[in-house]
Amino acid sequence: MAALVGVAAVLSGPAYAAEPVRIALFGFAADNAFTLASLQGLKDAAKEAGNVEVEFFDGAFDATKQYNQVEDAVASGRFNGMLILPMGYSSIVPAAAEAIKAGIKFGSLEYALGPDPTITDKFQVEGLTTFVGYNVNSIGIRLAEATVEACKSRNNCKVALLVGSRSAAQDVPKIKAFNEYIAKFPSIKVVSTQDTWWGRQLGLKVTQDVLQSNPDLDVITSFADQAVAGAQVALSSAGVEVGSEGVQLIGLGGTRTAVDAIREGRWYGSYVEMPYMEGYLGGKNIIAAVRGEKFEPLIDLEAQSPVGAAVATKKNLESHPDWSSKWDG
Repeated sequence: MAALVGVAAVLSGPAYAAEPVRIALFGFAADNAFTLASLQGLKDAAKEAGNVEVEFFDGAFDATKQYNQVEDAVASGRFNGMLILPMGYSSIVPAAAEAIKAGIKFGSLEYALGPDPTITDKFQVEGLTTFVGYNVNSIGIRLAEATVEACKSRNNCKVALLVGSRSAAQDVPKIKAFNEYIAKFPSIKVVSTQDTWWGRQLGLKVTQDVLQSNPDLDVITSFADQAVAGAQVALSSAGVEVGSEGVQLIGLGGTRTAVDAIREGRWYGSYVEMPYMEGYLGGKNIIAAVRGEKFEPLIDLEAQSPVGAAVATKKNLESHPDWSSKWDG
């Protein structure tokens, strides 16, 4: 995947007489499925528009590296459009401001840029072109609501929360919103909060550790479907049943793995994210802005969930039998 870095792809499509639109995408990481789905969406938008070049930068889950990449890309003068999957919604702002000052159309995907990632109905950075993604506060609340539903038939429901990182800028507000909502229900207790770096292997390991002190766990809620997949392996290896008669599993992502598991009754639910659409719609907006065309600057994708609710469950998936996820991890 490292070969993707700094390699421009000229994407053909309908003829367009103006100067090429050159878009840089600053991703979370080159080996990250979410990033790659967003990149594909952007490439497809570019191909449809024609005369658009896309260049990808691997952030390697490093906010400082991503910041420096933006600064270097601005200084290169090669781009008239930029999109970012930000590792830091606030820390990246000065670099974004440099791009905007240089006349580059700049947008964010997944998380809103600015001091408060829970504000998604207006821009917090002057001159931003677009935001396509989700409200982190809402993600935390929706996952908490699903957790409460999964706990309904349980007395003294014990919950393990598997986050990406307790210190990650994008996870801190989700954790806060989740815990504040759960605190309204005295019969539900979050017995452990663990970092998984959004991955399967750490999801497996931390679940093994949690089970040592909480063998009677009721629910595992995670900020990544990949971590839930690992948790499921740990539970099965320990002889612990999953599903409605065992440990309920709730993820974030709406991946193909999650959707299949929910339909089969092995998982309770997953918050539906659409990284492909983030890249596609963000790309269309940047291209339109560069070309002086109309577009929708702010797009909250939770309101466009393909299953009619933020969290996919067996019930709402049965109401949408033809829907399938565009990404996996």
